[in-house]
Amino acid sequence: MTVPAIAEPHAAGRRLDWRPLLLLNVAGVALAVTFALATARIPLARYFPEAGISVDFVKMLAPGWERPAALYVGLVLVSFAWYALALAAVWRGARVPALLTFGFPALCAAALLAMYPPTAVDMFHYHADARTLWVHGANPLVVPPSAFPYPIGISWMDQPSPYGPLWSLLMLPIGALPGDNYMAGLYGLKLLSAASLLSCTALIWVLARRARPGSETLAVVLFAWNPFVLLRVVGNSHNDLVMMLFVLLALERAQRESWGLAFQAITLATLIKFGAGLLGPPLLLYAWVHKPGGTRARIAALWLPLLLAALSLAVAYAPFWEGRATFETLRGQAELSVTSTAEVLATLIGNHEDPALQDATRLWTRAAFLVLYVPFLWWSRRSFDQLLVGAFTILMLYLVVGSSWYRPWYMLWPAAIAATRPRTWLAPTLLAITFFGSFPDLVEQFRVYWPQVNRSIDRIVIAPTATQFLVPLLVWAAGMLRYRSWRLDVGRAREAGGAPTAADAAHTGKVTAA
Repeated sequence: MTVPAIAEPHAAGRRLDWRPLLLLNVAGVALAVTFALATARIPLARYFPEAGISVDFVKMLAPGWERPAALYVGLVLVSFAWYALALAAVWRGARVPALLTFGFPALCAAALLAMYPPTAVDMFHYHADARTLWVHGANPLVVPPSAFPYPIGISWMDQPSPYGPLWSLLMLPIGALPGDNYMAGLYGLKLLSAASLLSCTALIWVLARRARPGSETLAVVLFAWNPFVLLRVVGNSHNDLVMMLFVLLALERAQRESWGLAFQAITLATLIKFGAGLLGPPLLLYAWVHKPGGTRARIAALWLPLLLAALSLAVAYAPFWEGRATFETLRGQAELSVTSTAEVLATLIGNHEDPALQDATRLWTRAAFLVLYVPFLWWSRRSFDQLLVGAFTILMLYLVVGSSWYRPWYMLWPAAIAATRPRTWLAPTLLAITFFGSFPDLVEQFRVYWPQVNRSIDRIVIAPTATQFLVPLLVWAAGMLRYRSWRLDVGRAREAGGAPTAADAAHTGKVTAA
């Protein structure tokens, strides 16, 4: 993915303002230096493989809990302070070269390449799964990493890969290194994560610019300069933005009504992580509504893209197919309640360790999500803006309501879509999601040491989930109350049925009725 051209037609004839440029440069340098110092404190080479196991930030930063907590909170607060300065520099639409707005995220990513994963060690499982396929020739969807030698002990070592087959195929250059080239493979994973960040950012730039020329710089800073995004994606090397790269590509192609590529892209995203499949039905319904002609014309236009998408699924799974065992890990995760609304409900109702109660609350939350999903699916068909906001809302509600297995970095999914509309209420929602999403790991690690939390089992279980969900949900609800619209940016008169205002038309674009 190439960095978009620097030229900004909407700003033609305007001189560059040195004040926002100075602020942006100060923020970018300070953010990169902050991450470089953090990386120097916990370099990957110091703990792999000498530690013998995958360690967490408690063991890396200091003994006890006070100093690790202070250092981690300090990193989050300082990095978000520089991020806030960068947002302030571009909030009013200052003209800034795209090379600058893309360059500092690339610099920050480079500073994080050598960092040991600070809050999650999935990277080592990725690497071990890749070697299962490309070095040992076994199926990583059914064979766990523990079946073959690995230099360190890792979390969930007896669990095969929970991801789709495309993720295993993409790991070829990382997993095919024979012998003792473990460190090279881990750095390769870091580079892949950094590439996914910058590629997603380029698509966010494109989608924001098409909707409202002049908002693309803010969109890039809002997403790619965000410390939550940088630390989760490059610091921890999570694969979520590899999935979101194809989701964003599907949305971008849908905007251009290139249905073949749109359906292929959403299929590829689902072949990495299955959550992307939630956006397949809204995309199909949107295509059906916006394809000109009657029923026959629509079927004629869409049957081949859908057939090719189905063939892609079949071809990708063919080398890995082991019947029901292919999805055993996924089913096992679906039967657990981890830092989720389902777990909170089980705790509030009775014993959260009661298997029957856990099964019931998982069923209830999934049913509740389905009730919410259907109207948003239908609502998203009307315009591309509504498709984007519907995709954001569906993913967020799935994570908050429907998913019983939840980890904080999953919020990268809705955050990437929210960044495409930086001049709407999606921006405050994104900020709330990412800032408060930086702390559930800390709460999980240290909640037993805090008297106000450790007072009851209810508080111990609820604390990390409330930390992540409560404020973002309140901010999201505030946007709906302010605009009286799920879209979070439509004037009250228009939503009530009146004529659109000029600001509405400029802000959201023409709405195509179904």
